Amino acid sequence: MATRIDRTVRPFLFALVWTLIIAGLAAALTLGREEALSGRSLAVIAVYATGSFTGGLISWGIARLVTLRRPHRSARFAAMLICLTVTTAGFSAFLFYLQLRAYYAAWHAHDFSYRMIWEQLFTGATTAYIFGVMGARRLLPFAIVPLLAASWYFARIEPRRRVC
Repeated sequence: MATRIDRTVRPFLFALVWTLIIAGLAAALTLGREEALSGRSLAVIAVYATGSFTGGLISWGIARLVTLRRPHRSARFAAMLICLTVTTAGFSAFLFYLQLRAYYAAWHAHDFSYRMIWEQLFTGATTAYIFGVMGARRLLPFAIVPLLAASWYFARIEPRRRVC
């Protein structure tokens, strides 16, 4: 007899499965492009894994909050689609930014100044550009099918709530 998954555990399981899908996809595309499985490529896969776990966990909560007063499945599907895309890409890009920031820390100003703010802004802009060009290419178009499946799962499994 199948047991129902507790509502408090469901977001963690969702995030774990989402992590396995995205990290597996990044690993498969790394090996499929005949790149060597080195420490650098494992670090890239780890960034995607950590970003997708955090993004999957937070997107579940945000999508639930956004659809609190919209009980239709299409609204839940759209909310999860947008939230999962933005949070997964956003957290992965932020982790990539932290890596670049740590790398460039030797050449950046250490005291709080106008120059330090300027360097942080340009490091962030450079990171966003590099991740947009290189990071999205690593997952697209193959991540669209799991993204649609995850959004459909959320729309189907998340119960309708009536708010007075």
